[in-house]
Amino acid sequence: MLAVVALLCSGCGWAQARARALDDGRPLVVTTISILADLTREVAGDHVVVESLVEIGGDPHTYEPVPSDAGKISDADLILRNGPGLEHWLDTLIDASSVPRPVTTVTDGIQPLTIAGAGSDPDPHLWMDPVAVRRYVDTISSALSDLDPAHAEDFRRNARRYRQRLDRLDEFVAVQLSTIPAEQRRLVTTHDAFRYFGQRYGLEVAGTIWSVSTEREPSATEVATLVDTVRSQGVPAVFVETTINPDLMQQVARDAGVAVGPPLYGDSLGEPGSGADTYLGMMRANTAALVTGLGGSATP
Repeated sequence: MLAVVALLCSGCGWAQARARALDDGRPLVVTTISILADLTREVAGDHVVVESLVEIGGDPHTYEPVPSDAGKISDADLILRNGPGLEHWLDTLIDASSVPRPVTTVTDGIQPLTIAGAGSDPDPHLWMDPVAVRRYVDTISSALSDLDPAHAEDFRRNARRYRQRLDRLDEFVAVQLSTIPAEQRRLVTTHDAFRYFGQRYGLEVAGTIWSVSTEREPSATEVATLVDTVRSQGVPAVFVETTINPDLMQQVARDAGVAVGPPLYGDSLGEPGSGADTYLGMMRANTAALVTGLGGSATP
């Protein structure tokens, strides 16, 4: 029953977004994930209606499109996807659409990491580095300008202002994380979404339960190996992401004798009012969680 209600609420939200776009002639932009929707709204201002296919709290790695998603793709004036390899399910939706729509991959031109043991799939979580997100914003601005040339200057101005906010965020995160002692700068999370974050801010990703995707269940041996890693490397706390069932990581924490830190936001924004309901808020919340869990000292 709850799933049915959630689906109906999702449909209502989309119907309202479509109605708003039709009423005042604004373009309708569909993004794959909530993080991209927030970035797009920041660049678009009031000139565009933006909706995400994967709702807040959803896992884009394991997302299963519902029939109404095909209609959303057909209604969209522009589709924004993250890539590389995050939204395998999107191609099926696009191919099934009766009306071709422009699609922009916001990571085009950014070289992704490839994680050992993850097969040939690149790591799609580039948004975890605010410097990379500057490139996202430029690509979104360009795509919106092509879609709606009359407001191109507004898009460029909004993008420029948002890049300045990203610069301030980058500085804030670096200062906060610098308070974590060197021997405790090791990160263990439910899935491998924090490589770019760690690379940017000097945190070692010591281990994860899942690799860059959550599609394959880990084996008992892999979980036991992670427990050994936590113990041997003296990791003070492990972390659970909000889109993933916490049970396995709680087991790892119990077996290793360490704490579970505050929740992290990886593949989705937080719920409205959580303080993580924007990209900037999400990154600040992650920073505070890591500083708390790894023994740093947060400063205002």
